[in-house]
Amino acid sequence: MFATTDVLIAGAGPVGLMLAAELRRDGVKTCIIDAHDERTFFVKALGVTARTLEIFEDVGMVRDAIDAGVWLTSADTFQDGAPSFSMQIPRDGMPYGALSLAQFETERILEGLLARHGGHVQYGATLLDFTESADAVDARIQDTSGDIRTVRCRWLVGCDGARSTVRRHLNVAFEGDRFPQTFMLADLDVDWNLPRGAMYRFNVSDVDGAGATSLAALPVRGSARRYRLSMILRPDDAARHALNSTPDFAEVERIMLPILPKGARLSSMRWSSVYRVSHRIAQHYARGRVFLAGDAAHIHPPVGGQGMNTGLQDAHNLAWKLVLAVRGAASASLLDSYEAERRPVGLDVVESTSRAMNTVLAHGEVRPAMRETQLLIGYRGSPIVADECTGMAPDLPAPGDRVPQVGGLVQAFVGHAQRLQEHIGRGRHTLVTYIDDDTGGARTAAFDAAVEAWLAALGVGASAVRIVSSGVEPSAAFAASGEAYRTLVDRQGEFAAAFGARNGMLWIVRPDGHIGYRSASCSARDSIAWLDSVLGR
Repeated sequence: MFATTDVLIAGAGPVGLMLAAELRRDGVKTCIIDAHDERTFFVKALGVTARTLEIFEDVGMVRDAIDAGVWLTSADTFQDGAPSFSMQIPRDGMPYGALSLAQFETERILEGLLARHGGHVQYGATLLDFTESADAVDARIQDTSGDIRTVRCRWLVGCDGARSTVRRHLNVAFEGDRFPQTFMLADLDVDWNLPRGAMYRFNVSDVDGAGATSLAALPVRGSARRYRLSMILRPDDAARHALNSTPDFAEVERIMLPILPKGARLSSMRWSSVYRVSHRIAQHYARGRVFLAGDAAHIHPPVGGQGMNTGLQDAHNLAWKLVLAVRGAASASLLDSYEAERRPVGLDVVESTSRAMNTVLAHGEVRPAMRETQLLIGYRGSPIVADECTGMAPDLPAPGDRVPQVGGLVQAFVGHAQRLQEHIGRGRHTLVTYIDDDTGGARTAAFDAAVEAWLAALGVGASAVRIVSSGVEPSAAFAASGEAYRTLVDRQGEFAAAFGARNGMLWIVRPDGHIGYRSASCSARDSIAWLDSVLGR
């Protein structure tokens, strides 16, 4: 283990691994520890949203994730054995559908990504406590032999779950409560005649005094019959099982099989658990040089599969800010924006999933909606975004919004159309301009000057893209302008339509794929002024 490091991450679940992989990609000295002796293989979190898949694409693991998962096709509900509701999962206009991906597969892929960037997890290492000074954090860590060592880091991030040691030592309140219902979870094979790919919910009314109940089934890759079943236990069954116990197959079969369609058979149980659902959020996501992310910052009902996704997006938001701080390019004000941007998202998820949970308990169904894709999450009120445009339609992508999917972009000497997403992100701030008339070359000259200043300010953390309309003269569209940026032709007008683009407009896209700045004209001075305000320079 390093005696010193830039960032120490406590917890090597999906959130900690995502953060570590992104930091290592950008050359940040990172140490990630986990109290377990090795990675576990339990099917906990499953659903991966469209927004998280975009992030997986950004970090270079989306294909591996898709190959390890099962696409979710619909949400089907049965009431007392009869079909009562069916809804197709939205696909049209989406960058990705909804994917069922076992948490241990997410962790396996992320750990492989971390290894490719030269990092590894220190398993069997437990964070005991830490002390913070003006310029460092000293963390005491105990290994499996009982030896204790101190690691000095510049920043500490607690990705250590709902019982977070980091949060406890920060003395940050974990506000909320716990639902009174008890749940049973099982990972096993189900033989039935229902189509593969759907999310199923089976509701049973209270007709015999035993109590109403509901069971959800989600497909898991690995066997054509493999599912994760999650059920609300009736009062008598709940009284028989201690929390965090692991019921045997016979008990799981006794309780769950009567709820499933007639003729269903269960087998090959891999794991089971009895648990309760909480809804809590940390009062603060950061204090000084210490941050919280994932379940250490927020926990909530699993309805809609928002939990792990929200944590992964915490990590994606925090990573680029820590990179700039480590490089000495940003002050503490940029790191302060992590809580300003992510805590409102966490609070919204906790509140919305709690409402959805109450709906399930009362009515037995929740209908998937656009919000579950997490594509609508944005930061328009953030202190680090700015808009210099006036008169733009409110539904157009504005500073704080996620950059929408745009295709049909053509690059010289590349024989296929491309998407804007292929030219943004990857840990960089990207200047994007749009030109549909450059008579005399003034607009390109202005962009050249802005790019030069941009690269000087951010170095490897900067990139630029010039987008021109199909009406721009080909020779002008692809004229040599050094090798500082790429030029793409908006052949079908998709970019102009999606962004409401006007001649000479400028956007700055943050490393996390959200717009940071928008201007009606391209100015090196104005774009650098915005950057300086964001970085606190």
